[in-house]
Amino acid sequence: MSNILFVASKQISYLMYDDNKHELVAHYVTGETKCYHSVSASWYNRLQQSENQYDEFILLTQSLLETSSS
Repeated sequence: MSNILFVASKQISYLMYDDNKHELVAHYVTGETKCYHSVSASWYNRLQQSENQYDEFILLTQSLLETSSS
């Protein structure tokens, strides 16, 4: 099942999370999309609950990039 999260951001239109595939897809205002794999449901829930979802998204993507480069 996919869940859509609208983020208060000038760069991101919305985020879509697929809890079956554990993927988070960022849809940017430019039309670009970027898919992040291996995003747990707990990360997505944390993102939903955050007062600053954009900052939380940046932390998530940074941690995923650090993990993949290790």
